[in-house]
Amino acid sequence: MRLMNLLLLLIMLTACSAPLTNAPALSVPGATPMHGRPPQGKLTSPLIPRLWLVTDPSAVLSAARANSVSPEPPTEPFRGLAVTSSSEWLRQLLEWIAQDGVTPNRAARELMLVSVALNDAMIIGHEAGTAEPVDQPALLAGAAWSVLRYLHPQHSDLIDQYVQEARWQSLWLRDPVSPEQLEYSFQIGRVVGDEIVAWAKQDGSDAFVEVSLPMTGGWQTDKLALDPHWGEVKTVALPAGDTIILPPPPAWDSDQMEEERKVFYSAQQTITDEHRELAWRWHADIGTVTPAGIWFKTAITTALLSNLDQMQITSLFAHLGVAMHDTMVACWNNKYHYGFIRPEQWMATLDSSWQPELPTPPHPSYPSGHASLSSAAASILIAAFPQHREVFAQFADDATRSRIVGGVHWVMDGAQGMALGRDVVIYVLTR
Repeated sequence: MRLMNLLLLLIMLTACSAPLTNAPALSVPGATPMHGRPPQGKLTSPLIPRLWLVTDPSAVLSAARANSVSPEPPTEPFRGLAVTSSSEWLRQLLEWIAQDGVTPNRAARELMLVSVALNDAMIIGHEAGTAEPVDQPALLAGAAWSVLRYLHPQHSDLIDQYVQEARWQSLWLRDPVSPEQLEYSFQIGRVVGDEIVAWAKQDGSDAFVEVSLPMTGGWQTDKLALDPHWGEVKTVALPAGDTIILPPPPAWDSDQMEEERKVFYSAQQTITDEHRELAWRWHADIGTVTPAGIWFKTAITTALLSNLDQMQITSLFAHLGVAMHDTMVACWNNKYHYGFIRPEQWMATLDSSWQPELPTPPHPSYPSGHASLSSAAASILIAAFPQHREVFAQFADDATRSRIVGGVHWVMDGAQGMALGRDVVIYVLTR
């Protein structure tokens, strides 16, 4: 157990691209009750497969059969290693998320769409396999194809190459799969992928709304507000982005808010190099895999070290993707619902020379996106691997504290964000 925990620490720190530090603790108090409590019921394990977005498996199989044509397979194997598993497809997606500068909220959506496509294809392919063999690499290639081309069209040629290599990979096994079986397997995945893309095109992510600044909670920015419509984007397990409404932040002139300001100001006077390392370790902004990617990297390696089968691994990834996407939508809904002021705006009135360690993002402060997403991710991984509860809980706490010591969030932003993430996961595990 101790060795496994050490490996998990190494996984997370490698994903964050920074060495381990022992940053002094900054207490994050518990959250106050919110509106829209999650449903009651038995929580299911993220390792138990279930369909997320495909509603009619029999229709998928019928369409796959109709789409299957007489295949023309390659006459010789491709050079190099084919992308043949859910883990490998998601690792490739993470490369493109970083390379193409995807924002954190949109990265969570991308990871959800691809992981759900792979998951739903695996489940339907498993059902079809009871009647005739289904090839997993070809199935997953079909599921990934249209979703990745939709998300990253600039890489279409490379996507096509990876898909074709995986599609025919099993021709070259010692016990080869027939071209007809590979074609049918591929078409099952492709029909699932097309359904996921059709859902994504109607999810509202491409909408545009304007916000009047300053907002009622005092938030102001001289940059373009980041995706103020994101709280209206379609969710998967949550009924909607406004299902969970956090309690309002305290009035600016209240005693409670005065205490928040004192705690923040005091913390900023004692920032150490270890605090700065913690802040940058979790920053993970545009140009990186983003916080959602950090958690996916951790999930990938943890799953592979835990001797799970491919169905369990793909199920875990889909649960994680759904939880983080829905949490970011709910978080954004609350952010722009309250429009609360950022600490930097207040600090500028006290000391014009003060600058936060991290760049302040162009969206309202309350609640913290890092805290919300990390709480949701940790809750999913704890449900899957309860023996590592303390490790994942510490990761989420570090992510939350990093935004406070980084100077971009109040303590209450972190506390309420963590509560939000946990409650979203209850919807995910009881749906």
